[in-house]
Amino acid sequence: MTYEIKLRDVPELHVVTEARDVDQAQLMEWLPGAMARVAGAGPLTAATETWLDRPATPDPVFVVTYEGNPNEGPTEVVVCAPVAAGGDRTLPAHRELYVRVTKAQVTGGQLGEVYPAIEKAAADRGLTITAAPREVYWTDFYAAGDDDPVFDVAFPVASATV
Repeated sequence: MTYEIKLRDVPELHVVTEARDVDQAQLMEWLPGAMARVAGAGPLTAATETWLDRPATPDPVFVVTYEGNPNEGPTEVVVCAPVAAGGDRTLPAHRELYVRVTKAQVTGGQLGEVYPAIEKAAADRGLTITAAPREVYWTDFYAAGDDDPVFDVAFPVASATV
């Protein structure tokens, strides 16, 4: 499958986090609750986060980082909710390659193909992946229709050094 892979600049984000080591089955149970708990901190919304390059909505923004592949066994997953001030962690400003995915791609089992496509695009463009992959959520996944975009899969990147 061919994906539209884009590049964007992400500002420094102050975030409230919750982390856990989970495998894929545990992830599916834990992730919605973790998002709800960090949402209690009053996360910024898609309306204020213009770097997302999407229509402004009042939906909260979440960044979920993966230090490994939960399909291969337990790995650290961190749910981050960007907040205007404070937070318990700072995600540094960075540039990232990303693909916007639809609900049908996720529920149809195609999400796993997106990650290697972005890794290949980074290599093809002479970019180095500099941090763990992430999923950037900015809409209500469960309320979305099958053809609706629901989140971005992204990899922080930098120009390759020679």
